[in-house]
Amino acid sequence: MEIRRTANAGVLLKLDGVSILLDGVCREVKPYPVTPPQERDALLASFPDLVAFTHAHKDHYDPGYAAQYQKQTAGVLLGPKELPGCQATTEPVCVGGVTVTPIPSRHIGGAGKTVAHVSFLIEGSKRILFTGDASPRGWRRDPRASHVDVLLVPYAYANTPAAWNLTKQLDPKSVILLHMPAREDDDIGLWQAVEETAGEDSLLQILSMEQSIVL
Repeated sequence: MEIRRTANAGVLLKLDGVSILLDGVCREVKPYPVTPPQERDALLASFPDLVAFTHAHKDHYDPGYAAQYQKQTAGVLLGPKELPGCQATTEPVCVGGVTVTPIPSRHIGGAGKTVAHVSFLIEGSKRILFTGDASPRGWRRDPRASHVDVLLVPYAYANTPAAWNLTKQLDPKSVILLHMPAREDDDIGLWQAVEETAGEDSLLQILSMEQSIVL
């Protein structure tokens, strides 16, 4: 399995020969990074097998890319039905023995009242939970989030002791942190907060832009 960060909070996941793009093309919301032009070009030149977006915030979703993917491939796009510019499904999809299941979830904070949001459970030879911007509190009693091989989560799962304790209680084998700005652009202190909270824990890896992890 290979995981490469292609966007602010998104990755290109390769599992059992199947490529899955998860929130993997986005527009810029400072201080969070946009998908690099060369990365976007590569994802247009060779579309993934499956494309999924958790919600419509522009640091997670690019409607132009979603529309091109569906127009050129007639492929299935997973996500809430409210995503603009595409036709998304909340039904599970299986390709090459890998199943991606959308899970209704609540966006962190006040946006949870107004923003349609789903997370994704990916199951093949490994189990991966991609949370998007879902609140960590929402997983406390959901067995689908427990004992996964990989948790792909935003900084809010590791920037306070309470959140990190909740994350560890899910008992994942690995936690990969997304939604982090570059250090030089971090005016709000996310890197310091995460490193003070969980930086010494071997469970956690922070994935930089265009970096890959092989598990």
